[in-house]
Amino acid sequence: MADAKDGMVAQMQTQNDSNKHRDHRGRWILLVVASLVALILLLAMAVFLSTVPKPWRVGIRDIGTTCTQSFGGSPESQAGASIKVSTDLAKTCGYAYAVRTEGRNTQYLLTLADTEVDAGSTVLVTLTSYDGWRRQDRVRRSIQGPARLHSTQMAADVSPRTTLVEVVTSMRGGGGYAMRGVTLHPSAKAVPSGVDLYREAADVVAGHALQASNLPSDFRARWQPAGDATPGEARRAIKDLLKALGDGHSFLMAPDRLVSARSREQATFQSARFKLLGNDVGYVEVPGFRGSDPVLKRRYSTSVAQALHAGSRAGVRAWVVDLRGNTGGNMWPMLAGLEPLLRDQPIGWSQQRDGRRRAWHVEAAEGAGTLPDLARMPVAVLTSERTASAGEAVVVAFRGRPHTRSFGAPTAGLATGNTGYRLQDGTMLHLTTTSFVDRLQIVHGGPIQPDERAGFLTTPNASEAKAVRWLEAQITVP
Repeated sequence: MADAKDGMVAQMQTQNDSNKHRDHRGRWILLVVASLVALILLLAMAVFLSTVPKPWRVGIRDIGTTCTQSFGGSPESQAGASIKVSTDLAKTCGYAYAVRTEGRNTQYLLTLADTEVDAGSTVLVTLTSYDGWRRQDRVRRSIQGPARLHSTQMAADVSPRTTLVEVVTSMRGGGGYAMRGVTLHPSAKAVPSGVDLYREAADVVAGHALQASNLPSDFRARWQPAGDATPGEARRAIKDLLKALGDGHSFLMAPDRLVSARSREQATFQSARFKLLGNDVGYVEVPGFRGSDPVLKRRYSTSVAQALHAGSRAGVRAWVVDLRGNTGGNMWPMLAGLEPLLRDQPIGWSQQRDGRRRAWHVEAAEGAGTLPDLARMPVAVLTSERTASAGEAVVVAFRGRPHTRSFGAPTAGLATGNTGYRLQDGTMLHLTTTSFVDRLQIVHGGPIQPDERAGFLTTPNASEAKAVRWLEAQITVP
């Protein structure tokens, strides 16, 4: 009995030792895991503190990795700062400069008197206002080299809640940039109330938006910003309101974007392109055109008419009108250039939400009046998912035209018209107000289906080849 009892005691002691060992090992594992978690949190906090904006910080700081750079002067001085940066590939370099604000409703203006960007380089300029940690307003400008710009200006809205305004100039990739006369100062311009700006936009949307019926009954209050909101905060609320419309086409342009619109129009301008496809078929590529500059509009529409002239001189008997890369813009210069092919008027309508229509009457582009009548000539229209907005208006203008067929993929689904409304702070509200109607009285709004749809794996050249075969068959018909 004593031996059995001793054995049981020994067994219990062994069990206790084993339990203590497991408890000890468990505590060590828990300690290691806790240490790893604490280390990860510390590393995450270090990354967070090194990358997020620091509203308590004023003055200059470096951006990115080590590179060749210099910063002279101060953006707060009258003469401004001078910045020069160069870097190797895959490196991000630049500077940030932050200033405390004055506690009133105004704008802070960033001016770059002179900016040079090397070929192949892209510089991102960002101006941001903060309410503590919270971003209030942010404007961005991307400058692609080679570029030489003068008097570039950006503005950020601030309110009494704003604590800091920061400008960041940075570049990723090889090359460099130089900026002179970089100033950051408060403006004397009065800034409208953000709530007033939102209410103005909400009134325009309610009165004119094509899809206003999609909005909830409480839309005015649902997205209305706080009573002391800046115009920048109001613009974000207006964007939420436009998104709720669901038309996919309405958008805002802040005042600083409008200032630089003309230079962007110059940079993105493309003329029409002509070529022969065989002996009898002409091809004209009609790219998108953005803007309202009268000189650019004339140059663009004339380039389309010149393509038609070139085809007439070559004895063309049928046309391919390529709209696959036409992402939209201003429809009227496009239609003016193509008027000799469309000639019968009206060629379409814009229909408001109450059913009222405005007919499309187009004047021929300069020089198009000397062309022969092409209105009965066979035409094949090429479309793709990139054909959008004004590009879709051109597609609609050819719908119902005799001896016409379309080939390719369905369009983007923005076959609607926008009207521009300038708000009190200079913001432009581009609001979708009409649907497009073709000669067959079909009302469009979504994607426009081609008569012959390209297969999923069909190459772009295959659609063009099908169009040419169809045109050649039309030419041979007695």
